[in-house]
Amino acid sequence: MAAVILVALTAGSTVLVEHRIHAEERERHDGHDEHEGHDEHEGEDGAREVYLSDAQLEEAGVKVGQAVAGKVVVSLSLPGEIALNEETLAHVGPRVSGTVRKIERRLGDEVKAGDVLAVLDSADVAEMQGDVMVARERLALAKAEHDRKKKLYDEKIGSQKDYIAAKQAHAEAKVALKSAMRALGAKTGGRGASGGYLLVAPIDGTIVDWHIGVGEVLGSEVKAFTIADLSSVWVQVTVYAKDLARVRKGQRAVVRGEGIDASQEARIAYLSPTVGRITRSAQARIVLSEPGEAWRPGLFVAAEVEVDEIEARVVVPEAAVQRHDGRSAVFVREGERFFAKEVTVGRHGHVDGQRVVEIVDGLEAGVSVATVNSFLVKAELEKASAGHQH
Repeated sequence: MAAVILVALTAGSTVLVEHRIHAEERERHDGHDEHEGHDEHEGEDGAREVYLSDAQLEEAGVKVGQAVAGKVVVSLSLPGEIALNEETLAHVGPRVSGTVRKIERRLGDEVKAGDVLAVLDSADVAEMQGDVMVARERLALAKAEHDRKKKLYDEKIGSQKDYIAAKQAHAEAKVALKSAMRALGAKTGGRGASGGYLLVAPIDGTIVDWHIGVGEVLGSEVKAFTIADLSSVWVQVTVYAKDLARVRKGQRAVVRGEGIDASQEARIAYLSPTVGRITRSAQARIVLSEPGEAWRPGLFVAAEVEVDEIEARVVVPEAAVQRHDGRSAVFVREGERFFAKEVTVGRHGHVDGQRVVEIVDGLEAGVSVATVNSFLVKAELEKASAGHQH
């Protein structure tokens, strides 16, 4: 960034100098000796001055606008970090220990709810599957016995006692099978496989973390896969103690990330009621919906939180204010003459999406100042000053 600015500064300054030299040559050629040295002389408060025509300004990309009075939305810049939306996060792990037989999905894969993530073998699950098979066979036998005893009873051959006993045994076998199947389902999520079971995705999303390998024995406490729905992310914002009184839930915020061209607008959804014992700061949360791939969890960002709206006596774009001779200054234009004007800046904010700054002293509304590429005017003034001293 510094290199780009340096190149732009050098190129822009060269253009302005060349134009000034050509203008002087034309003036000398036309015999207007009274304008000799016109480009640089002492201005008010001893400030250096330069004369730049509209054509020169246009070629250098310098724009001029008026200082105005009006409302300024004051914002507070706070550091933040993109984080996963924990409300749309799923940790997937085995409900009973097992050995990984096969892995179906990998880190970074997008999955749908119900997709198989991995297949595990488990002695415990195999035993429960055996219990289900035994219960199913017992039910089949109990039903056959029930049907036989019922037929005998209907034909007045069998006793009522035997029929009732068979009927009860049949009912108990049904209950036993349901109980065995519920136990198996509780351990496998209803997705059992031969001698093992399947780990499945509970939600649509992207696998953002995993801890699993073929042949690895996983206990019930292991979170083998983490699936995140990235259609929304959190911005975890740090609110320092000195700023807590100005930040509230519901305030609008503009989030900007390094290397990301477009910003995101949202509102503060949560502000922690306590502060950290070590950091002495609170956490605010902003939810970004459909942010796009550029807004990756872990990225550091800045959140411009709108905390106030003020009536400012004088407002100029932030780019109009430069450091000149160790002080804040704007570059005032009168006709073709530019000179530096020391100012006292107030609060920073924005108007209609443009970054602006309040001027509390040193400038009046209606005065024309350099608003774009003002650093080129600054460079010309400094070069003029250096040439005069020489």
